[in-house]
Amino acid sequence: MELAFLLAPIFAFVLLRGIVEHRAKERAERRRAFEQALTDPRIDRATMQLLAQALVGARLPRQGPSRSMAALLAVGWLTLFSGLGVLALGLIARISEAPAAGALTALVGFGLVTYPFALRELEARHKAGQGAE
Repeated sequence: MELAFLLAPIFAFVLLRGIVEHRAKERAERRRAFEQALTDPRIDRATMQLLAQALVGARLPRQGPSRSMAALLAVGWLTLFSGLGVLALGLIARISEAPAAGALTALVGFGLVTYPFALRELEARHKAGQGAE
């Protein structure tokens, strides 16, 4: 048992070191391939720009919504319709506190659903305001 406690960190270190070295080797090979591609006179300017951005690790701007905003939107939809379901169930079953809880939950869900759209609108207005100056 004591031998396992001694060998486990050593094994983990060797494994981690191998992974890091393998990634460094792949990164160096990829960089070398990019550099060779950039020296090719047959490539057009747009391809050269994309290769240069990939070489330095620059990321292209995302066109779609971010994952966090998509997750927030999904949670908002679930919350909104869960709240509406609790509201309807409370009214049908005549449970005294359920409609209020359902209405509050639906309101929170509506806020979560509209939040990403409001942020996008504010960002668009901010960019338009900067462009006018």
